[in-house]
Amino acid sequence: MSDLVRSTLAGIRTVDDMVRAFSDEERCRRLMESMIWPTGRVCPACGYRRSIALAGRDMGNWRARPGLYQCSNGSCRFQFTVTTRTPLHSTKLPLATWLKALWLTLQSDKGLSSVRLAEALGVSQPTAWRMGHALRLMMARETQLEGTVEIDEFYLGGRPRKQRDTPPVGRGRKGQKRTTKACVLAVVERPRDAEIGTVAGGARASVVVDLSAVETERVLEKEIDVAATHLMSDAWSTFAAVGQSFAAHDTVQHAKREYARGTVHANSVEGFNSRVRRTVAGVFHHISPEHADLYFHEMGFRWSQRVVAGQTTRRSPRGREHVRTLWDRIPPAMQLVAVLRTAVGRQLRRTRNGSISIKSPIAAFCL
Repeated sequence: MSDLVRSTLAGIRTVDDMVRAFSDEERCRRLMESMIWPTGRVCPACGYRRSIALAGRDMGNWRARPGLYQCSNGSCRFQFTVTTRTPLHSTKLPLATWLKALWLTLQSDKGLSSVRLAEALGVSQPTAWRMGHALRLMMARETQLEGTVEIDEFYLGGRPRKQRDTPPVGRGRKGQKRTTKACVLAVVERPRDAEIGTVAGGARASVVVDLSAVETERVLEKEIDVAATHLMSDAWSTFAAVGQSFAAHDTVQHAKREYARGTVHANSVEGFNSRVRRTVAGVFHHISPEHADLYFHEMGFRWSQRVVAGQTTRRSPRGREHVRTLWDRIPPAMQLVAVLRTAVGRQLRRTRNGSISIKSPIAAFCL
C-alpha cells in the first residue's frame, strides 16, 4: 500500500472526512491509480508493465488529458487510463463521485438502494442504479473456498400475486411448479480459527435452475476447492450425493430437530441466508433473478470484511450455554483497496434500453 493511499484512507472516519479526502479530482485519480495498480501501471490490453504518460502532449488535433498512458510494448501501443477495461470504463462522472459512492456503499451495514445513492451523490436514479452494479461487479471474489465450508439453499422472492384463471402454485397438480421463487445456493467458509484478528471466511451465493445434483455440483465445483474442503450441510438428499466427492462431509438432521452436533452445523450459512433476506427486504425491497448474483457479490464481500474481536458465552432460554464469536468490521475506507484491486478485466456496459450488460466478469492482472 502506497503512502498516498495509507495516509488518505487512514484519516477517513466520518462523512466529512470522506468529502474532504475526495474533494480534489487530480488527487482522486492518483489515489485510484495507486489502488488499482499497487505495483505500478499495467497495460489492460497485454499486461505489459511499462508505459509512458501522455498527459499534456500535443497529439495533433488534441492535447492528451491527465491520466492517459500508452503501453511501451512495441506490438501493443495501447492507450489507456485507470478506468479502461474496468466497470468504470468510459465513465463521464468524476472519479471523486465514484470513490464517494463506493465509500457510502461500504459504510452502510447492508448497502444503499439506488434511490438513496442518487440523493447522496446528486445524480439520477438510473445512473445510481448502474453505478451500484458496477461497484458490485468489482466486489466479486474468484478465489475458491476451502477448509470447513457450509452449504444451504433458500428461495428468493415473495408470494406471487393472485391472477384470474391461473391456479395457485404448490397444490400438487401434475406438471405444475411448486413455487415461482428463484432458488439460490449459498456457500460460506468458516474462519481458520477463533483468534482475535482472524479474517472471516468468504461467502458466495448463486441463483440456480434447480436443486438437482448436477446443478448443485456445477456451482460447488466453481466456488469450492473440492479436494481441500470439509463440507457441512443438512441431510438434504442432493447435498448427500454431491458430498461424496469432497474430502469429508458431515450433516445435521434438521428433520429430527438436530441443529448442531459439536462443530458439525450449518449455522453460519443459515446466518448468511438470513442476512440476505433482511438486506433484500430492508434495503432493495426486490431484486430480480437476472441481476441477483451482482447483489450477492456485495453481500458476500461485506460478510468477509470482518475480523474476530473475541468470544462470549451466552445462555439460551432453556439454560444452555453456548459460545458466540464477536466480530469487528474492517474500516470501510480500507475496504476500498480490496475492491479496486480486482477492477481491471471486469467490464460492464450500458445497453440501449438503459439496463446493463456484463461484458467480462473475470478480473485480470490482479496483483
